[in-house]
Amino acid sequence: MKPSLLFGFCLCLNATTAFALGDGVEISRPDDAHLNILIDGKPLGTLNHGENWNKPFLFPLTAPDGTNVLRDIIPTKDQQGSSKDGTDHFHHKGVWVSVDSVNEERLNFWHEADIIRCRNVTHAVQNGIGTITLKNEWLQGDKPLLKETTTIVIHPSRLLCYYIHVDAVDRDVTFHDTKEGFFAVRIAHTMRQMEGGKIVNADGLKGEKECWGRPSPWIDYYGAVNGSTCGVTLMDHPENFRQSRYHVRGYGLFSISPFGPRKYSNNRMPADPVTLKPGGDGLHLTYGLYVHNGDTTLAKVADVYQEFLKTTSH
Repeated sequence: MKPSLLFGFCLCLNATTAFALGDGVEISRPDDAHLNILIDGKPLGTLNHGENWNKPFLFPLTAPDGTNVLRDIIPTKDQQGSSKDGTDHFHHKGVWVSVDSVNEERLNFWHEADIIRCRNVTHAVQNGIGTITLKNEWLQGDKPLLKETTTIVIHPSRLLCYYIHVDAVDRDVTFHDTKEGFFAVRIAHTMRQMEGGKIVNADGLKGEKECWGRPSPWIDYYGAVNGSTCGVTLMDHPENFRQSRYHVRGYGLFSISPFGPRKYSNNRMPADPVTLKPGGDGLHLTYGLYVHNGDTTLAKVADVYQEFLKTTSH
């Protein structure tokens, strides 16, 4: 079975919101390595969390009409090739959380030189809203460096709220300035800007050149897949410790991260590393991911972002 995954730490399950309409979310565990997610009896996606992968991830992930919005090729490291045919970047697996440049050793979880191992997954459904909680360990060698708890709250509207909490285990952990991270998705091959797809942010800026590296409440990336117009929106949250910026590329990578102010500003801003201490408060990040049919306007992305804020307010 192909893989899939999404992350989050969402605590608010308000069944009165518009997102609770319909038959709702169902979650099933076909085996120890996968969770299948349905909405109104139709597939949304699969969480892949088995030890045969170097990180957990969501794949596939479908729009309301059943179209997979993710790149349908997951090459191995030895099979990766050109972005023209979509076989590039073996580590771009569905929807995932990772980053490079951790500690002075510049540990690289983004390129899977270092491993994120899922230790436990639980799931529940309440009032038609699904919740998946992952307990992950970020390993340095065979020892845990970071403990991550990610809770994904899945609404029938195909809005997924990711609440990510990361703690240092037994020594300081520093996230250095990098553009390679943090909450990411690799979109379908034909949705990409280089194939005619569109990138639009909340301020009305368009295209990779205008949207890359900038903070924005949200960016929507949409295009054609098998004759259907589909889109994926990533959303930042104003209660995160700093504004995130977007690594949104014409070849199909789409991610949001708080860790690269210098890289994302092309050296106009200073680097601002983030250090976690054992026994401290850790790091909390909240993001949204919305999967839709139609373009940004038809999918009412701006309205969905406002619902995201209401749903995730702390």
